[in-house]
Amino acid sequence: MTAAMEFGRLSQWRDTGSLGEAKARELAARLELRARAEDETAAREEYLRLLGVVPGERVLDVGCGSGVVTRAIAQRVAPGGRAVGIDPSPALLTVAREYADAAGLGGLIELREGDCRNLPYPNASFDAVLAATVLAHVPDAGVALAEMVRVTRSGGRVGVFDFDGDSLVIAHPDRELTRRIVVAQSDHGAVNGGLARQLPGLLTELGLIDVRVKAFMPLEREPGSFYAGLAVRAADVAAQVGAITSDELAGWLAAFRAVLATGHFLGGRLHIFAWGTRPVS
Repeated sequence: MTAAMEFGRLSQWRDTGSLGEAKARELAARLELRARAEDETAAREEYLRLLGVVPGERVLDVGCGSGVVTRAIAQRVAPGGRAVGIDPSPALLTVAREYADAAGLGGLIELREGDCRNLPYPNASFDAVLAATVLAHVPDAGVALAEMVRVTRSGGRVGVFDFDGDSLVIAHPDRELTRRIVVAQSDHGAVNGGLARQLPGLLTELGLIDVRVKAFMPLEREPGSFYAGLAVRAADVAAQVGAITSDELAGWLAAFRAVLATGHFLGGRLHIFAWGTRPVS
């Protein structure tokens, strides 16, 4: 596969280990913006409930970023539990610590630098392990999934919440051009935009039992929302990989600005939560 066609080559989340402070704070702000949306908050509460996170447990958040999910886990494991976040980016971890302390949750949270494909924990270290909107950006995500299972105790739970790249919703009058933009974003803005569809089979192959799935469709209508911003970034990705021309990009963006100005915007993306239990040995 040529460099021009390499999946995920324009993903801003593919290799965050070398992020500088300014870029890390920009990406963290984007994560926090998404996290505050009503549908996102409801989805997060529901998949943590389905994963069975309860007080007293030790739970790992893989690829924790700014720590949105880590903080939600911390609230659920108190008292007596521990929320552990791991991320390859020291800069993002610095921001995550700031958010955790500001929320008064620093004492419940442990943050550590590391690669999800080589988790720095012994076997059976956690009651539950979760990766949320992370693995679609990770090369060799299957290795990361195997690591997640390895560090989960017998009878513990493993869950993955990720987006389906081809299911991006963008309200725009040019349907044909928007389709090209969505496909380009799915292929080049993520390493594997179709990973969510593979999750039940992958978790089953790794030996988990009672593997289940649930769909979520967060939607937003505000011009300053996460998905309004993602639509613009997706169009830029499409232009960079040659899926649309520069003239098509300019025309699409002009029409999109009109959609925003008239209050007709709707954006979102299908997410799938797949989870299962490690058999008791």
